[in-house]
Amino acid sequence: MGTFAFGLSGGILAVKKRMDLFGVLVLSVSTGLGGGIVRDLILGHTPPATLTDWRYLGAAGLAGVLVFVWYNRIANHGTFIATFDAVGLSVFTVTGTVIALNAGLSPIPAALLGMLTGVGGGVLRDIMAAEVPLIFRSEIYAVASLLGAIIIITAAQVGLSGVPAEILAAITTFSLRMVSLRRGWRIPIAMPKSTEKG
Repeated sequence: MGTFAFGLSGGILAVKKRMDLFGVLVLSVSTGLGGGIVRDLILGHTPPATLTDWRYLGAAGLAGVLVFVWYNRIANHGTFIATFDAVGLSVFTVTGTVIALNAGLSPIPAALLGMLTGVGGGVLRDIMAAEVPLIFRSEIYAVASLLGAIIIITAAQVGLSGVPAEILAAITTFSLRMVSLRRGWRIPIAMPKSTEKG
């Protein structure tokens, strides 16, 4: 579900950038699979898991095709897509952090790698589309992911790791992302002072 949702977001941006079908598919697949691939490569898990199971590629590719064919119908359901995107962010953050811990990483690198798994596909999407990545544009996205990763790390440190902690982390990440969208919460933006003399 998360791979499909991220694929939709990649496809929608590609259509907005007036890319052809190939470009839409590339951006959809890159967005859907990017975070997991980067995580696995950093951990030395090759080939990446998302490239050994055709269903991941199929889900992201299908999302791209649907956006290309029915862009107007899909793009009008912004809340629906944002919800699935938040689910994907939550699930990938949790799985990424758990995989990083199981690989023997210490807490801080594991939390960062978990966050990277959650946001990596979106960063890759924005860079490929010549956009400033979403995580640097004041939306509470990476912060929500990092919070989920911290919950997993903290639970592991106090001996409470397992499914309950993972569910709590996923719900927290999802809730913060959705509430921030609904209420318009933003991270303060750097506002450089003008050095020009009038």
